[in-house]
Amino acid sequence: MLICLCFALAAQAKDRWNELNIGPFFVDSETDSTAAHDALTQLEQLRWVLGGLLESKDLESVWPMRVVLHESAKTNPTTAGTEFVLQNGQYILLTTPGSRLPLGQVAAILIEANTPRMPPEVESGLQQLFDTLEAHGSKVTWGGKPVLANLAYARMQLLATKFEYGASLHIFINALKGGSTLRAAEKNAFNQDPAALEKEAANRLAKADWQAVSVSGRALDPKRDFGQHALDTVIAGVYLADSQLNVDPKAAETAYKAAVAAGGVAAALGYEGLAQIARLNRADPAPFIQSAMKADSKSAPVYVAAAAELGDMATDDQALPLLKKAAQLNPRWAEAVFRQAEFTYDKAEKENVIKTATQLDPRISHYWIELAKLQTTNGHVQAAQGSWLRAEDSAPNETERERIHQLREGSEDERLNAADAARRREREAVHLADQRAQQSEADRIHAAEVKANQALDAASDTAAPVDAVPWNSVVPKKKITGVLTQVDCLHTGVRLLVKSAKGPVLLYLKDAAPLNLACGAQPKPRRVSISYLAEPDENRHTEGDVTSIQWQ
Repeated sequence: MLICLCFALAAQAKDRWNELNIGPFFVDSETDSTAAHDALTQLEQLRWVLGGLLESKDLESVWPMRVVLHESAKTNPTTAGTEFVLQNGQYILLTTPGSRLPLGQVAAILIEANTPRMPPEVESGLQQLFDTLEAHGSKVTWGGKPVLANLAYARMQLLATKFEYGASLHIFINALKGGSTLRAAEKNAFNQDPAALEKEAANRLAKADWQAVSVSGRALDPKRDFGQHALDTVIAGVYLADSQLNVDPKAAETAYKAAVAAGGVAAALGYEGLAQIARLNRADPAPFIQSAMKADSKSAPVYVAAAAELGDMATDDQALPLLKKAAQLNPRWAEAVFRQAEFTYDKAEKENVIKTATQLDPRISHYWIELAKLQTTNGHVQAAQGSWLRAEDSAPNETERERIHQLREGSEDERLNAADAARRREREAVHLADQRAQQSEADRIHAAEVKANQALDAASDTAAPVDAVPWNSVVPKKKITGVLTQVDCLHTGVRLLVKSAKGPVLLYLKDAAPLNLACGAQPKPRRVSISYLAEPDENRHTEGDVTSIQWQ
């Protein structure tokens, strides 16, 4: 009832809502502009200090972060004022004017959006450190008493507040961003024994003596640096509804329907909210998604949801425009890019699409795994190995890291087997081409001999002898039956090793191409009956030349 009353009051108070903005932050308030300025100052000073640590002057969030200041948060039966919730393409927080913001969560959101995954104890320590940040204009302090002290906080508080370490804290963070381990980063950044640093942090935790220190803030001028404009009360009602959607969907539905009725920009927001209501009720959200797009929705998740609603039978000309629209609306959202790979059929282009997704969000292991598999298929073996390592580094815990490691080893076995098979095929192709070239040359020489003999006969003006005895008619013929176990590939033919009852026999075969014999030891020896001209050849080490072969 209180929430419904809040919406009713908002609807009656025309043009009373104001919105302040800087970077990814928005603060909406109904009357208290001082509290709004203070809240936005807290957020921007956090972004400035964190940007210094990460060596980035303008940190961005994948999704905008909106703070709604309203007295209804006092009686709200949710976690209002304690955490942002991700709803309809934005992080949103409902809190009372003057309340302390969850700055630790804001730091975690910005760290996740702007860095590869770092050791969990470092990320949690940074989150707790920034939760202690206080900004009064350009004066900023941090490192005071935390809500809950542990070793992760003690370590980061020590490194951030002790003079000897504070100047090198950004070097420490930068090393971790590059994939360094915690101990190696401590050693390189502070030139201290990591064990000694850890002991010092443990001692500080035991003493619980937390002294806040000043840190360099941004020289802010709200009139110059903050954007400000009036906020439509219907849209403000939608934001209030978004913050309470999961707890009181009926009250939120009322606000969404009011937005649809208002039309314009509010209508798209209303349809987006009604789609969420449908999902909560396990109903079909598709009609509301379509209505939101017709109302010119600016929410990237709406278009990704529309592509997903097409189902498994979706074609590229149906899904791709929706996914590309989502990526255009939010260029920092990796999922809108990654899903395009499903409808991209050129292997090289598909690899580039997934690579772009990993660059946008290097923390998602699944992206790296798919990239590694595709790079292996495309023959980019070295790149694939790097992607497998990044997949392991991006794992959120040791269990997932081990699972990815096992996938990597299995993939490596498949790659080696495929490489061996490719090399065998290449060798056999080269050998076959060599045999064909030799046969072609022999045929050319034979044709030249025939032509020369014909010219000599014509010049001698005598007929060719009719009683000439063919050479092979005076060479004894033999036959052997046994098992073909070995094929040695020579420049002019092949040498066959046949094991018979009388012992092994080596024979020469000039043209082996029609038989498609593999060089080397035969993986499956076959019985064979061979006729040959019994004339030993010392150069080839053979007993004679094959005239016919029959497989048994």
